[in-house]
Amino acid sequence: MIHLLLVAAFWAGLADDTACDGVGPELQAAAKALEAKDFTQTQRILEPLQGDHPKCSGVMVALGRAYLGQAAYLRASTLSELALLNSPDDPSALLFRGEMLAMQGKTPQAEELVQKACRLEPNNAAAHFQLGVIFDQTRRRRQAAEEFQIVVKLKPADPQAWDYLALNLEPMGEIAKAEAAYQQGIAANTGPNFDGFLDYNYGRLLFKLNRLAESKQHLDKALELAPNVRAVFYDHAKLNLRLGKLEDARRDAERAGKLADPGGFILDLQIYSLLATIYTRLGESALAQEYIDLAERSSVPLRSRDRK
Repeated sequence: MIHLLLVAAFWAGLADDTACDGVGPELQAAAKALEAKDFTQTQRILEPLQGDHPKCSGVMVALGRAYLGQAAYLRASTLSELALLNSPDDPSALLFRGEMLAMQGKTPQAEELVQKACRLEPNNAAAHFQLGVIFDQTRRRRQAAEEFQIVVKLKPADPQAWDYLALNLEPMGEIAKAEAAYQQGIAANTGPNFDGFLDYNYGRLLFKLNRLAESKQHLDKALELAPNVRAVFYDHAKLNLRLGKLEDARRDAERAGKLADPGGFILDLQIYSLLATIYTRLGESALAQEYIDLAERSSVPLRSRDRK
């Protein structure tokens, strides 16, 4: 997915790049196509330029992002390598290569490149955003929060950055600041950077604070925005259980159990345990026992996001 901040970073990286002489209009048109997420059009504009401008990092980065947007990961990775090879001090090339390395699980190398991009261009919001994502994925909460604070200062209308900021403040116990960040994100949550999980994440926080009516407002909206996400139905079921809406809780939990969750955020074990509780409360002892048995036979798989 192309983030508007990344488009801006790619365009900013073209300054004083003589290898890109004569292709300014095409690069500008490509930037607009990327902003519109028209990856095919970006390809049409830039592919003819590769032969005549093989050292133009702007062409390589923008075209690579177009390939990435179409899930052509090998092509995107190759172009990220070429862009960095030709322009090792271009923040847009450093950032793009860093992103590709992060996607490949090469976190230390990715971090090094993105850190360099931030040093070379301190006001590059896209670079700080990506560095924050790396810190978030490696659970360095305070460092992640610091990066997202930089992003929202530079780009206060970025709902994704507000969401990430809140998600990293919350486990540090900075609850008031996390809530304020969620509220800022929701207020800005429009346009191409729309974050479909802001209401879900804020609703979960409100649930933890036992502010159930407010939590319901946001988790209800989360169901509309993410109707095929297991975690959303699971937490909505927990809310309905707390509210005493047992039939609604049962429907939500059963729906959660039917949805795939490749990331392993909500395990089958958690759903079985929740359903056992719901059916016990409903007085359906036979069904409750079925889920108790399923829970006892379930194992907890290793999840890649927990590996160091």
